[in-house]
Amino acid sequence: MKPYRTLSLADRRRVMALILFGVVVMAVIAIKSIKDGWFEPQTSLELNDQPALIFFTLERGCVCQMKVIGNAEAQIAAWEVPDETGVPVRRVDFSYWPGLASQYGVMRAPALVLLDSLGQVVWKQDFGLSDEAPLDLEQAKDQVERLISDDTK
Repeated sequence: MKPYRTLSLADRRRVMALILFGVVVMAVIAIKSIKDGWFEPQTSLELNDQPALIFFTLERGCVCQMKVIGNAEAQIAAWEVPDETGVPVRRVDFSYWPGLASQYGVMRAPALVLLDSLGQVVWKQDFGLSDEAPLDLEQAKDQVERLISDDTK
């Protein structure tokens, strides 16, 4: 390749365009990594030696996906079982905790995972029942009650 000074004006413009393109790509990746928290340390989920329901959700997604997430959020907000049983529901953003999602075998959001006091998966629902009511809260309630009754024995 010829030294930069001996390049024609058109070739210099191409080189500058490539450099500018590279800078823009690097800037976009840097902004995305900061915005999505790529370099923030992921702390482990503290259970405090008690069972917990983990609700995997998303903060961002396509319109249809966010409609389903919104319906699942509404289901969880109206659900009385956590108050009745004392089993907390922990909201976890699927995109910010991909390691936690893979640890529990969750492939998509919304999903519910019931953990015992040792952090072992007791029950999991990672498929939607419908767009309007994606979570099977009746089955989740049965599993929570079974777990609590097993712990009191």
